[in-house]
This record gives sequence, C-alpha cells and structure tokens, in this order.
Amino acid sequence: MIENSWTLTLIAVALLAIIGVIFFRFTGRKQPDLQLSQKERMFSSVLEKAVGGQYQIFCKVPMSDVLEANPELSERSQRKALKPVRSKVLDYLVCRAGNHEIVCAVELDDHSFDKKRFKKQDLFLEEICQQAFLPLLRVAPQNGYNLVEIIERFERTIAPAPPADAPVYRSKYRLDVKKRYQPQLEVESLSNETDRTALQEHS
Repeated sequence: MIENSWTLTLIAVALLAIIGVIFFRFTGRKQPDLQLSQKERMFSSVLEKAVGGQYQIFCKVPMSDVLEANPELSERSQRKALKPVRSKVLDYLVCRAGNHEIVCAVELDDHSFDKKRFKKQDLFLEEICQQAFLPLLRVAPQNGYNLVEIIERFERTIAPAPPADAPVYRSKYRLDVKKRYQPQLEVESLSNETDRTALQEHS
C-alpha cells in the first residue's frame, strides 16, 4: 500500500510538472518578483505622494498586462508581437483610481552593476513605450528625493503631447497600450493599507 501511494504521488508530481512546462511554453507568462528592494521601497513612498490620491500605483507589473498586439494582426502575428515583452516587468504602473485607466509607467533606473546589459534594456523599454504611446517616467535612485521635482516630472510625463508635424510610423513593434489595467497575476498595489504601513517603516 505504501509503495502504491508513493508511486501515485510521483506520478501526480510528474504530471503537474509537465502541465507547468506546457503552460509557460505556450503563454510565456511567469510570476514576477513582487519583492521590492530597499531602494524601490524608499522611492515608492515618494512616488505615492507625488501622484496624489486620484491615482493608484501597481508594482512589478508584467508588460504583457499593459500592452496588447494590434487587433488588425492575425492571431499568429499577435503572439509574435507580444513575444518581446512576455518576460519583461515594469517597476511601477500608475493608473487612475477607481477605473484603473492606464496613465504611465515609471522605472527606477538602478544600474549600479552590469551597465552594458541595462543600457540595452533601457533602449528597448524606451523604444517600445514610445511606439506603443505609453508615457514613461525614468528616475535615478537617490538617497533623498525632491518631492516637488518628482511631481513636476510626473505632470510633464502625463501631459498631452503636442501634435506631431509628421505622422509616426511604428515599424518594429506593433503594440498598443491597453486602456485599462486588469491584473492577471497577483500584483502589489501601494493603495493597500498594509503596504502603506510597510512603506512608512522603510522610510
């Protein structure tokens, strides 16, 4: 009986492993690391004050939850268009409180190591956000932040862009920003009272 139980247990574990491999292979989804570093925690409290109560901040958001492929593409082409962002995560996503309308992305550029690799990632993020018309605010980590400066930079980031002199042609990424953010995975929100307490402890 004991041997049979162990055999059934091993079979069940093997089946779960196979199902997991198949799921991640076809969806490309993986659980983002929700643990914020000390620098990210420190900046989070500043960012929350800067954006004000009319906005809600989400941390470590998968880019595939924020961007979508052009609906005019075929299903196969849509999967191909989303492939570059499936494993990428935004540090913060700012949405309107209540309806989760996407406002902008925020990146804390902590490049204290492996600068060459991060420079390549920065260029990728800049390009894809620009082509998808997703406003992006980049901030370098500091020991102390000027709240007024962060507020001004945030307001400039989300301000409507002036009309372009020439049409913008997107040649590389055929992605658009979603109108509203609907979390597909468990993502930390700074509006949660527990997170507010945690942020205060780290500030």
